[in-house]
Amino acid sequence: MFDVHPVSIIGPGTQPPVLVALLGTFRLTLQGALAPIGSGSKAETLLSHLALARQRRVPRLHLLEHLWPDCESTLAGQSLNSLTYRLNKLASKSLDGAELVTHEDGYYSLNTESGVEVDIDCFDTWSNAGKRLLQSGHEAEGLAHCQRALVLYRGDLCGDSSICTVIERERLRAACLDLLACLADYYYARRNPAEAMKYIHRLLAHDPCREDAHRQAMRCYVRLGLRAQALRQYQICSQALRVEFNATPEPATIDLYDTIRLDPASV
Repeated sequence: MFDVHPVSIIGPGTQPPVLVALLGTFRLTLQGALAPIGSGSKAETLLSHLALARQRRVPRLHLLEHLWPDCESTLAGQSLNSLTYRLNKLASKSLDGAELVTHEDGYYSLNTESGVEVDIDCFDTWSNAGKRLLQSGHEAEGLAHCQRALVLYRGDLCGDSSICTVIERERLRAACLDLLACLADYYYARRNPAEAMKYIHRLLAHDPCREDAHRQAMRCYVRLGLRAQALRQYQICSQALRVEFNATPEPATIDLYDTIRLDPASV
């Protein structure tokens, strides 16, 4: 049931002993190997729930109601015991005998003290560290951290549609877009508009209404000698805002468009 297969999620030499991944699709990796836990299974639901609640312990009764809402409490309790036993046995070797899911005084949690990590925390750590390093002039190390964060962000946070999950999903999505914008600004400032455009395209693919990205794209096209494309980018921005929000571009976007149209050399 729990065969594992090698898979690269973070990178050589950087894999934690156990990683619970929620960005994109759910994944559980053990020493870099993927455990094929079925999509929508009770194991996925339990680990996802504990991962999202990793900063606090979850009451046993809450898990029983969440996982087996229509089941008699005694049978549900037996099912939870069996599920945690199998998961802990699966991860035991990777954690040097420690448990993946701990249970104490009626509360459950992921055993983060023994090496269990969640990809959300890795993404936040690498993204924030990368931006700080870039700002402090440690460019090579900063770029490496940023790239590691982007590789880890395989998609928006998976999970249910509860308000807490929705809020966390939007926070992470915004953080990823801000990281893409940061890298675009970095390369533009170093007169590498072609590289900056790679990140701008990725950003706009996720959020077509992000005006700061449209403006940076317009500036990049001017530097690349593509004035007509810069003007078309303004039209794309205007259309996206009109369709999505029935809104017009900000004054800063209009001013940049007029500058490119009348005096592109000053951009």
